[in-house]
Amino acid sequence: MADSATLVSPTNGHTYIVYKSRFIGLFAIVLLNLTTGFVWLTYSSVVDAAKAYLNCDSTLIDVTSILYFLAYLIMGPVSGWMFEKKGLKKSLLFGAIIQLIGAFLRYFANFIESTPESPGGRIALTMVGQVIAASAQPFFLNAPPKYAAVWFSENGRTTATMIGSVSNAFAAALAQLIIPVITTDKDSMSTSVLVCAILSIVAIVPVLFMSDRPPTPPSPSAVEALENTTEEPFWVSLKKVGTNRQFLILMFLFGTFVGFFNAFSSLISQFTAPFDYTAEEAGYFGAAMIVAGLVGAGISGPIIDRTKHFKTVLKSMVPLATIFYIVFVFVVRKDSFIAIIVVSVLLGLSSFALLPIVLEVGVECTYPVTPASSTALLWGSGQFFAVIFLLVLGAIKYDKKDAATAYNPSLIFIAAWCVLATIPVYFFKSPYLRMEAEARSRQSGGQGFASKQEHHDMEDIVLDDTKDVKSVV
Repeated sequence: MADSATLVSPTNGHTYIVYKSRFIGLFAIVLLNLTTGFVWLTYSSVVDAAKAYLNCDSTLIDVTSILYFLAYLIMGPVSGWMFEKKGLKKSLLFGAIIQLIGAFLRYFANFIESTPESPGGRIALTMVGQVIAASAQPFFLNAPPKYAAVWFSENGRTTATMIGSVSNAFAAALAQLIIPVITTDKDSMSTSVLVCAILSIVAIVPVLFMSDRPPTPPSPSAVEALENTTEEPFWVSLKKVGTNRQFLILMFLFGTFVGFFNAFSSLISQFTAPFDYTAEEAGYFGAAMIVAGLVGAGISGPIIDRTKHFKTVLKSMVPLATIFYIVFVFVVRKDSFIAIIVVSVLLGLSSFALLPIVLEVGVECTYPVTPASSTALLWGSGQFFAVIFLLVLGAIKYDKKDAATAYNPSLIFIAAWCVLATIPVYFFKSPYLRMEAEARSRQSGGQGFASKQEHHDMEDIVLDDTKDVKSVV
C-alpha cells in the first residue's frame, strides 16, 4: 500500500484506492504516442527532401500518411480484442515491438541505392516498414480511455484520457518543428529516419515497468472492469456500440475533426506553399495550433473532471472550431504569417478539448460495454475520414499560379464540411450511464457494482437513447 496516493471513501464506506504507479503506465502511453507521431510524419513533414531521398513524387509521400490511417482500420479492432484478452501491458508491448521493427526496416532502406532510374528497392522497403510501424499505432491511440477507466478515479479519468490522447497530437507538432530542422536535404533524411528508430527503442522501456492492473480498484466502475474482463466477446461489444444512435453522432463528429486534424498535419505545407510559405513556416502553423490546443485541453480537462459538463463543452466547442476553420479560408494569403498563427492558435484552443471529451462521452453513452469498443470505433472513424479527406484534398490541390486570384479550394472544402458536421451535435442527448451506475452503486452500499439485471436495464437505456435521462453531475 505504500504506493497508494489517495483514498477515495464514498458514503457507503467502501474504499477505493488510486496508486502513484498509475503514472508509469500513463507515461508509457504518452511516450508511445509521441514516437508513433514522429514515425507517421517522418516524410510528409519534409516533402521535398523525402521526394529527393526516395526519388518519387509527392503522391507517394502522401501515401506514407494514408498508410497510417488504413492500417488503423485493419488493426484497430485487433488492438481492442487484445486489450480485453491479453491485457494492456502485453498489448502495448506488442505494439511497441511492431513499431520498433517497422522503424528499423525504414532505416535499413537507407543502405539500398536509389536513383531516379532505379528507385524501387528503397521505396519498397520504406513502405514495408511504414506499414508495419503504422500497424502499431492503434494500440497506443486506443489505450488512454481503457487505462484511465481501470487506474484513475472519477475525478481523474478525463484528465488522464486527455493527457494520453493529445500526446499523439503533441507528437505531430514536435515532428513538424523538429524533423524540418534535422532534415535539410535528401542526405540528412536518413538521420531523421534513424532518430525515429532510436525513439522506438526508448519507448519500449517504460512499458516494461508498468503494471497491468491495480491491486485495488480506484472507482466502482473499475471494480467491474477488473472483475469482468471476459464477460462478453469483443466483437459482440463492438456491434452493440455500432448500433447505438447517440454514439453514431459522436462517431461523425470525432471522425470529422480528427480526420481534418490528420489532414492538416499531413498537408499543411501543401496548403500554404502556393503562398510562398516554407516547410519550416508551415510547421510553425501546425505547431501553434497543437500547442495552443494542449494548453486549452490542459486547463479544461481538470475542470471538466470536476464539473462533468461534457455535453455543454461539446456543444460549445464544435461550432467555435467550425467558425475558425471558416476564418482560415480568408487568412491564408501571402505575407499573412501572424494572422495565420493567430487563427491556428484559436483553432487549437477550440478544437482540442473535443478529443478527450468525445472519448469519455463515448464510454458514458455505451456503458456497460467495454471502453475498448467505443474507443476503437471512434478512432477508426477518425482514420477513415482522414483517408477520404486526404484523397479529396489531394485531388483539389491548390495550384501556385492561382494563388494571387483565388481562394484555396482545399480550405473551402474543410470549412464547408465542418459546417455540415456542426448540425448533429445538437441532437446528442445521451445520459451519462457510467456515472449514473457509479452513483447507484455508492447509494446501494457497494454490494457489487452492477447486477446482470442492471446491465440489461442500462442496455435498454442505450438502445432507447431518445429518453431524456437526468445526468449525474
